[in-house]
Amino acid sequence: MMITHNMVAGWMGFPYLSICNGLTYSYAIGYKLKDKTVEHWTARFIRFKNKNNKAEWGGATVFYEAVPALVKHLGIDPERAMFIPALSSSETMADKDRAVPWIAKECARLCGAQYTRKALTKQVHQKIHTIYSGEGRTAELDKANYQSIKIDADHVFVFDDIITRGDTLSRIAQAVLAANPKCKVYGMAFAKAESVAYCPNPDNDQVPARWDDLWKQGEQEHDAKHKKG
Repeated sequence: MMITHNMVAGWMGFPYLSICNGLTYSYAIGYKLKDKTVEHWTARFIRFKNKNNKAEWGGATVFYEAVPALVKHLGIDPERAMFIPALSSSETMADKDRAVPWIAKECARLCGAQYTRKALTKQVHQKIHTIYSGEGRTAELDKANYQSIKIDADHVFVFDDIITRGDTLSRIAQAVLAANPKCKVYGMAFAKAESVAYCPNPDNDQVPARWDDLWKQGEQEHDAKHKKG
């Protein structure tokens, strides 16, 4: 089934994912194509996922402009928004030195939003992207047992690297809503994983040209800083 998107302030906005329990909306920069890994943006997202520091700088530079623009477009009071990072499979709480938490924290500062890396806790589980069946992924995520603290906000933005089916974001959203039933929960990711056959933009030509420039700028800043260092 093709998961359709709307363009929202340059983002791909997904009103629905394959699994979207508790999610108001989810957003991504572009597609990470499982069967076209040489595609320009896909290659970047793969490098980001693999913790390539240069790609992390590129992705961060896009987010630092794109996230405040989205929050403004949505008309949300940033002071009533909380930015929280999703957790990696090996984490019980978000590591402040991992890319997604520090990007989420800086985005919160730029927006004037709240941030905490301590909103979520869970159990360690196997890496989801190494499990190829949907049933297997669901069973593994059942072990995570996500829990959320009480959050003094109306809107919770969950930052992650890649959206696949939406199962992880849904688990997080349900945990947040269990503790904060009046909140709206949004997914924020660098990419939506997809196959070419189900992708309306297999060349990611929907991504704003400005964001391509920003990613390049971030990588160039990384190189300049580390040459000096």
